Amino acid sequence: MIDSKLPKQPAGTKPELKDYTRELPMFDLGEAIKLITEIHEKALETATMDKVAKECGYSGPSSTPFYRRVVACRLFKLLAQEGASLTPQALDYLKPDTEDAKASALNNSILGITTYNELVESHQGKRLNVEIIANGLARKFELTQPGATICAKAFVASLKFAGFLDVDGSLKRILASVAKERSEEPWLNGDDRNVNKDAEKQTDRRSYTLVLDEKRSIIVSAPLSIKQSELKRLQDWLALQLLVVPDQSTNPDKPNV
Repeated sequence: MIDSKLPKQPAGTKPELKDYTRELPMFDLGEAIKLITEIHEKALETATMDKVAKECGYSGPSSTPFYRRVVACRLFKLLAQEGASLTPQALDYLKPDTEDAKASALNNSILGITTYNELVESHQGKRLNVEIIANGLARKFELTQPGATICAKAFVASLKFAGFLDVDGSLKRILASVAKERSEEPWLNGDDRNVNKDAEKQTDRRSYTLVLDEKRSIIVSAPLSIKQSELKRLQDWLALQLLVVPDQSTNPDKPNV
């Protein structure tokens, strides 16, 4: 039953803006890495969050600096959605078992966040303007300008930490959609609870990065092993999907066209 005495919200009233959000990190990836590193070094993965907070120097789990760092860790997929358990992605960074595991963990931490992925795709090769990014976040997530600015600064700092920025501050050209698709695969998010352990091993994947030049790179998400026949299929498929052009002539007497 609706209480008729309650004041009615005027039609067309703007929603109240928030100075915080749990949909975006309010601390950057570097700070998230610091927290999971401390959790790992102090063997706190199975401890209560109250103990984790106090062991890491905070008053308790509801302490704003600690709470927001934990939220950031979960958004970056470095901590499980409950407790202080580290994810495989976090372990790839802390204890890499392949040469590209650490870099892939950083890439996937950033590009696994939908809004970050969208921003990376829309700012390829551009210098990042914190104020403009904050304006967009403020409108999309109904944030106050100070709150949106914190999120925008965390985004830019995360890109810098992961090596996404050139020396002039512009965003490198990165195939963001590949990591986005990888983050949505069900076995990486625990959505397919009927998959047995043997099947999980068969679907274990990693991202492999081939740097073509300063502006371009190719990222492939693939199983740890494939058959020779499958490699041939992959090569043929790439030849169809990519626009393949001849190499530029190195003959100085012949002009490039």
